[in-house]
Amino acid sequence: MADHHGPRGGGGAAGARRAWLIWWVLLAALFVALEDSRRLEVVVLAAIVGAFGATAAVIVRARREVILRPRARWIVAALRSLLRWPGDFVALAGALVRRPQGRIVEEQFSATGEDPESAARRALAIAGGTLAPNSIVVGIDADRGVLMRHELVERDR
Repeated sequence: MADHHGPRGGGGAAGARRAWLIWWVLLAALFVALEDSRRLEVVVLAAIVGAFGATAAVIVRARREVILRPRARWIVAALRSLLRWPGDFVALAGALVRRPQGRIVEEQFSATGEDPESAARRALAIAGGTLAPNSIVVGIDADRGVLMRHELVERDR
């Protein structure tokens, strides 16, 4: 493996080896499960395919610029948008008939730094803001400290 193993705090070479082993086991097990066979040639092929996948994962891992450090409550908040699915589907079904223009909604957003916590908050805000069918995050303006998302059907606040 190369000398460069990603950003500080990522575990270095030992972390890369550990990540490779974990990915290899998971990918090989997934291959065997999907193949639904434990014949020797399938297990050998799973080990080879798992090694290729694990190597690719470690190469991508080394290219990270920052390590995300999410907190559990941020993850829960991001997943809370899934609760809007039933209402959003009804609203979007009505939008098929009405053809609304939609709008850009701006919300205050302070996680604009380059530290691991801010990076995690941005990633979760983008994912959580895009999980519900009625909205999609279009960007974060770090200068103004706002998160911008497109909302097709206006949601009651």
